[in-house]
Amino acid sequence: MSDTNSSSDYKMPDDKPAESSDNERWSPEATIDELQLNLAAVEEPVTNMNGKKLLIRKYQAQCVMLAPLIPIAEPVPEYLIQASDLKFEVRQALRKIHHPELRRIVLHRAVLRLFEAIGIEPYLRIGRRLVVKLIGEIDNIW
Repeated sequence: MSDTNSSSDYKMPDDKPAESSDNERWSPEATIDELQLNLAAVEEPVTNMNGKKLLIRKYQAQCVMLAPLIPIAEPVPEYLIQASDLKFEVRQALRKIHHPELRRIVLHRAVLRLFEAIGIEPYLRIGRRLVVKLIGEIDNIW
């Protein structure tokens, strides 16, 4: 989902900040859980070979596509996450992780859990080579 509306008061559905956000107390593990749930829920419209429009789970589809490539491809393909697909609370929690290495670990573990959720064992073949990249600014979205 991309936010093409330039109005400063435009908000995506289910994307409103809370008065007192619960994520003020989110640990890195809670952020991993919420990020994985957020990514698992993102749907994307695609058109099949018959011209029929379908909704697919965007990030699970990326897992299926990249799983056979990550262990063997050079350079390793990146797993891309659009910041605009993330709920406000998840973006806010990621923004509060100031250490870049910890943020990288949170993104990495959430994506590994997506691989597991669809039945792909990520740790032996994929885990060490997986590169997760967040596209877009988490600070400027809202």
